[in-house]
Amino acid sequence: MTGDIALTSALRSNLLTLQNTQRQADETQFRLSTGKKVNSALDNPLNFFRAQSFSNRASDLSSLLDGINLSIRTIEEADKGITAINQLLDTAESIIDESKSAYNGSSTNIANLRGIQTQTTTGLRATLTTDTLDSLVGGFKNLTAADTIEIEINGLDGTTTVTLNGSDTITQAIATITGATIGGSQVVTASFANGAFSIDVNTAGGYDVSALEDVKVTVTDADKTDTLDPTVNFGGTIVRDSSGQTNIYKGLYSQLQNLQDRYDKVLTEISATANDSSFNGINLLKGNDLLTTFNEDGTSSLSTTGDDLTANGLGLSIADFQTRASVDSRSAELESATSTVRNFGSLISTDLSLIQTRRDFTESTINTLKAGSDDLTLADLNEEGANLLALQTRQQLGVTSLSLASQAQQGVLRLF
Repeated sequence: MTGDIALTSALRSNLLTLQNTQRQADETQFRLSTGKKVNSALDNPLNFFRAQSFSNRASDLSSLLDGINLSIRTIEEADKGITAINQLLDTAESIIDESKSAYNGSSTNIANLRGIQTQTTTGLRATLTTDTLDSLVGGFKNLTAADTIEIEINGLDGTTTVTLNGSDTITQAIATITGATIGGSQVVTASFANGAFSIDVNTAGGYDVSALEDVKVTVTDADKTDTLDPTVNFGGTIVRDSSGQTNIYKGLYSQLQNLQDRYDKVLTEISATANDSSFNGINLLKGNDLLTTFNEDGTSSLSTTGDDLTANGLGLSIADFQTRASVDSRSAELESATSTVRNFGSLISTDLSLIQTRRDFTESTINTLKAGSDDLTLADLNEEGANLLALQTRQQLGVTSLSLASQAQQGVLRLF
């Protein structure tokens, strides 16, 4: 074409060299800006796709790592709930121990009356059929035949009262007391042995100390002629005529009722604690199961099986301390519940340790994959910086060479 401009071969060669130098400088600057020597499949197809597979797996494992961390938190929350439930079970056990102590401390012997005479040289003795209450010394003092001893026995299902006279023989007193009944059941028995006159709860007849609320005694000076007021010493409690009605035995009902209320409150808190031990919608203490996945294709996982640790799930019945047998039954339930909670705590502790180990392994694997990807794609910044400096120098030299190549054409201008 007549309008084309003709360049010398030297000029064209220098121009191509400058263009190549500029292209290389641009690539080097791009590597320096991204930090990678392989930015696309055009740079190095093999390294690019291999590094991409490493990065993709690292990304998948990172997503799984989030789930693993949530599983750890779920088990940690369950462990805190187990710790609290164990403490509550210890509290319940202490209440059971108090109930047992109440029964143990309240012997079936509710009144021990010392009645001894010393009128013979053969020792301390009393004749059951001939000696009368007013003739005994020790537990009975200043009694006369007309004086009376009224014993009022109050049970949960009724009340009975027996009256003894100072002139009653020991045999008669025993028969009178033993005949006392409440609701058709024999309540107490009386006995005299080794100088001790005792009144006992008739457990053999079906009556228990927990059903006996109290025993009250009133001593009455009938003729008011005694120099001293008549007194009776029931197990260390001295009842005088002037003192009126005196409680010589306080039953267990009120105490046991209080213990029952406390025990039921503990059971309520055990259930509430189990119900509140939830994390991320999963409650291992309410029977929910937890599945933790460790690899991207789901072939490696761990299933943590939950258990119902509410009071009902542990087999804990509401309080019933009305008999020693029922207290022992609750004690057995607590022992079984404590064993269940501790065994479950050991189980999830093992699972927690396994999950934490796999978490650490997964984190290491992710770091290894990222490092492998970087090895294939990252640029050596020192080398690229040196390359850029060399290319800039080459570019300056190319400009100078291009200037020299154009001087021949400039000489033509001087002819004009």
